[in-house]
Amino acid sequence: MFMAEVPRAAGRSGEHLLEVRSLAKRYGARDALRGLSLSVEPGEIVGLVGSNGSGKTTSLRILSGLLRPDAGEGVVLGFDIMRQADQVRRRVGYLSQRYSLYAGLSVKENLYFRAEVFGVDDALRAVSAVIDRFALRPFETVPAERLSGGWARQLQLAAALVHAPQLLLLDEPTAGLDAVARQAVWRQITRLASEGTAIVLSTHDLVDASRCARIAFLSQGTVRISGRPADLVCAMRGTVLAIFGSRVLGLAEQLHATVGVITSYPSGECLRVVIAPGEEARVTNSPELRDFVVERVSPTLEDAVLALSASENQDGG
Repeated sequence: MFMAEVPRAAGRSGEHLLEVRSLAKRYGARDALRGLSLSVEPGEIVGLVGSNGSGKTTSLRILSGLLRPDAGEGVVLGFDIMRQADQVRRRVGYLSQRYSLYAGLSVKENLYFRAEVFGVDDALRAVSAVIDRFALRPFETVPAERLSGGWARQLQLAAALVHAPQLLLLDEPTAGLDAVARQAVWRQITRLASEGTAIVLSTHDLVDASRCARIAFLSQGTVRISGRPADLVCAMRGTVLAIFGSRVLGLAEQLHATVGVITSYPSGECLRVVIAPGEEARVTNSPELRDFVVERVSPTLEDAVLALSASENQDGG
């Protein structure tokens, strides 16, 4: 249902802050990661997309030097990922999906502790600068446990940046945040990229994925397809229909069970249906659609990912 790979657009500088090839990691009999290859340039935002267990977090932990791969090779910020992981750890910024703050410490104390861990010169000055950058000054004496979810995430991001890394790795940076807090996080991400920081983030959220310069779809530890979001949409073969009419939502289960239908889901006033290649006529000629208006529409990134997930299941992963 997809091309195997979407050609990458030419980079702006050709310089890679991160370049790895064929990374692999096993936990017992399970392959957590199989053959990950990735390169990232200064100022580029790359997204890792996939379901739970697809290898996104494992990838980030390897790239941050926290986890040793079983196979593969690569360089992160000029250091060999196999032999110099300790140097990688000191230089990248890593934001874990898990809450990584000391709840009882204040905003300033959390940041100062992180600066000391990284051996930042003039830690107090660095902490003050990052507090201002993230608009945390009104909260600097507030314990982390008293921050809202959005401000806590901003503090975690600030802590990951207190040592001014050139490469930032973010694991689900907007998970659980409302729209306003999400926008605040993305303003920081965008500003960092504009200043030359390379960013790799994992996400389940396709709105976040659409904001990345490139995305890689992982399935069971393997990159199934990668490229710009628009390229992944164009790579989708198949059809998307919008169905309009009274009580159209009642069709969802019937259509979902129809041969050739990958999925159906509500979208505003219509029911959106993603159809496998060559199956459009079978679906549109079904008696169930006789009293409804059916229109072919352009696919979205969500449609493309749903189609890819379906082909993944058909292929057995």
